[in-house]
Formats: sequence, structure tokens, C-alpha cells
Amino acid sequence: MGWHGCARMLTEVVGSLRDVLLPRGCAGCDMPDAVLCDDCRASGGGFMSFAMPGTVSGRAIACGAYRGSLRRAILRWKDHGDEECDGPFADMMADALLSSGLLASDPMPVTTLVPAPSSPRSMRERGRWHMRNVTNSLARSLRRRGMDVDTAALLRTTKTSGKSVQMHGTAQRSRRLQGHIVIAARPPYPRNVILVDDIVTTGTTARQCAQALNAAGIHVTTVICLARTLRAGENTDD
Repeated sequence: MGWHGCARMLTEVVGSLRDVLLPRGCAGCDMPDAVLCDDCRASGGGFMSFAMPGTVSGRAIACGAYRGSLRRAILRWKDHGDEECDGPFADMMADALLSSGLLASDPMPVTTLVPAPSSPRSMRERGRWHMRNVTNSLARSLRRRGMDVDTAALLRTTKTSGKSVQMHGTAQRSRRLQGHIVIAARPPYPRNVILVDDIVTTGTTARQCAQALNAAGIHVTTVICLARTLRAGENTDD
């Protein structure tokens, strides 16, 4: 057994011991013996579609609004290492994509899922590229439902100043990211992709990703994200 096999076995053993000694609770509400309960999955108000320039559909899809227990679960997963949420979040995004009708073409072309990039600093701090992991889980979830999808880490970030969560307003985020999201892979590129992101606030990151992909001749069908930050006075029906 190689090093990776030993590491995987050790992780499983440690996880089993943790579950016995410290049973987990829901990432959103701490309900016992749940990774993400049904109430917390639904707490964002259900899937929503919103405008996204640079995509073939002109739309992006979110599993819900970035609020309440869904917000708490995302933060626990993203910044506090709750990797068990990869599966439930992937299933939520698969449900939203299928509900949107954007994958309904017959026959559906082979589609590649592309994770939004994280900065090297963020990946060091988190110890993982959280978007790549959940994108791989999303691909597995869609394949179980008969979809012909694969994944490719096509994007990376170059040096940027400050974290996007510290930026206020579209213009400031756009200046931070302009030219700093680039294609990381060599040709040939997939023809049709779906960009996978965690939280869409102003939409700047998603638009910059789509711009980089489009410049390489790659068609971005849509953007799928876990949650969208609503503007003041906006609700999930808007």
C-alpha cells in the first residue's frame, strides 16, 4: 500500500473515532447526527436564477440566498474545514442545475465543470482548494443522475491585493481582480463548461472567470453557486 493509501486509511480511522467520541451536528444548526439537515438546505429560500454576462445562457444559478443557517454552513465548510459538507453541497448544486433546465438539451453535449480559482494564500490557510473538491463531488452527483460531465481546473489567480470578502462594491472588486484570473491549462480546451463558485456577491469574480474562459474560446454555459448575496430590498423571488 502506497503513501496515499495509508493516508486515506488513517483519515478514515480518525474520522470513525471522531464520530464515536464527538458525534457531529448539522453544519448550519448543530442538529445531532446530520451533516446538513433538510431545514438548513432549504433556509436560503430555494434555487434562484439571475443575470450573468459572459455566459451562453446569460444566467447564473444559486442554490439559495446567502443568509441564515445556509450562510453558517457555508462558512463552516469554507473557512473551518468541514469537508463532509462537500457531498450535501454538491447534491444541492446538482438539484439546482437540473431544476434550471439548462442541462435539458437532448443529446446533452459533454460538459466540463470548472472550479472558481482560489489564491495560493487562501489555499495555504485552508489546507485545500475547497472549490476543486466540491466541483469533483458535483461531477459525481451529476453522473449518478445520468449527466455526461467531467472536471478541469482551467483557472488560476495571479497576485492580488486583499481578500474579496474585504472588498466593498463592484468597482473595487473588479479593480482587484482585473487581469488576475487567467487560464492555467494548455490547449486543447473543452468546448462547453459550467463555472462552479461558492458565493456570488457582486458577481465580479464570476464575470472575470467567464471573461478569461471566453478569451480562450471556451463557451461558459452558466455559473452555478451555493449562495448569492441579496441586495438591499431584494428577495428570492426577484
